[in-house]
Amino acid sequence: METYQLIYAIMGMGIFIAATEYVVKIQIFSKNGMLSCELQQVNWRSKNSRSLLQKLSAIIFNEQGLKYVFIIRCINILLLFIFPFGTLAGWVLLYALGLNIYISSTITHYGSDGSDQMSMLIIITLILCLIPKGNSLLVNAGVWFIALQSCLSYAAAGISKLASAEWRSSKAIRSIFSTRTYGSEQVALSLKKYPFLNVFLCWNVMITETLFPLCLILPMHFAIIFLIWGFTFHLLSAIIMGLNAFFWAFMATYPAIIYVNLQIHHSIF
Repeated sequence: METYQLIYAIMGMGIFIAATEYVVKIQIFSKNGMLSCELQQVNWRSKNSRSLLQKLSAIIFNEQGLKYVFIIRCINILLLFIFPFGTLAGWVLLYALGLNIYISSTITHYGSDGSDQMSMLIIITLILCLIPKGNSLLVNAGVWFIALQSCLSYAAAGISKLASAEWRSSKAIRSIFSTRTYGSEQVALSLKKYPFLNVFLCWNVMITETLFPLCLILPMHFAIIFLIWGFTFHLLSAIIMGLNAFFWAFMATYPAIIYVNLQIHHSIF
């Protein structure tokens, strides 16, 4: 249960920060905002004029309604630090958090990414595996699922990069840092000045992501190298590229990876 508490603490911190940012920037959901609620409602009306989702949209999916959704989410997250997992109150709060995120995701999915998917998978796992008076096998399976899902995400990302000609030619990272959305002028200039850095960074990311699942079976003092790499990778991505959510979502899976690694080695040796 301590592993789940640590997983939730890290993930909850990230969700809390994201929710407070949405509250501060709630105008992006206004009529003329980047994630306009009215634009999404047009999409719903085009599909089904009598849909329940459309009816809910009139009440919840507007600038003021979503503000309350995010405020409730923040309160929910804080309450989960008070009511422990394994209790009925803790499970109800987990379910409420998952429902809250699902409701808002129907309007904010245009701005979602892999970190949102990972966070939602973790929450669903917590809901399914931390049912009050649930058996230990189910609890253990949830930790394994989170660890395996994290390793699968890294490996899939690494393999897809290896299949990309741009990544293999070591041009990808410089191209990314040259963009307006995720770029950094200073970093882009450094990569242009020192071409060997492009080669090192591209192949470092491709190889390490592809081999990341090895951290489940390697001795801990070797596995920790992958985890330190992942921590550094996501931290720099957050600082340079602004991908803050990825840091919290994937760091939340690391306690599960460590747990599975220790369990594997304990069983073998």
